[in-house]
Amino acid sequence: MDTDELIAALAADDTPATPPHLVRRMLAGAVVSAVLMAAFWGIRPDWIAAVQTAPVLVKQTLPAVIGLFAIFMLAKGPEGRRSLWVFGAIAAAAALAWGAAMLAGGDMMGTSVSACLASIPALAIPMGVPLFLGLRHRIEPRPARTGTIAGILAGAASATIYAIHCDEDSAAFFLLWYGVAIAACGLAGRLAGGRWLGV
Repeated sequence: MDTDELIAALAADDTPATPPHLVRRMLAGAVVSAVLMAAFWGIRPDWIAAVQTAPVLVKQTLPAVIGLFAIFMLAKGPEGRRSLWVFGAIAAAAALAWGAAMLAGGDMMGTSVSACLASIPALAIPMGVPLFLGLRHRIEPRPARTGTIAGILAGAASATIYAIHCDEDSAAFFLLWYGVAIAACGLAGRLAGGRWLGV
């Protein structure tokens, strides 16, 4: 087998990253991110009571649901990674909910937009780095797309952690700015994937 044939064979490898593999890659980073959040951002004092209300429950669980979709897509291998429309559908539903929240007089700006936009990507780094290292175990046929999903996964997990600190409970705020921050992580993942996950 010559070099060209070897590269072609590696590129055709569609062995999926198994869910346990992905979970192991994410858990250590998630612990680091959670510890950093608690140490430097702080846990919201009334979080236990607040998360029992509908807006805070949505703020806490929606990013987690997005992350679970991302894990599922990565675990299915390259074939499963073609379905980015899932994230488009979630974004469209969130946009409709955001519009309804704005019509109801929701506060879009709050007092911590800049902190939110900086914190979620920052807390995503301890999870994103080991995740990308794990995805480098083989050649990815569509590295930018895989990187996008991995970035969204890290961003969504980070938003779930950051929500334990955040006291901005307006749906108009968190649907918009959490969404922007997660999308930024996805874009960073796309750029990183195209550079480091390809042939």
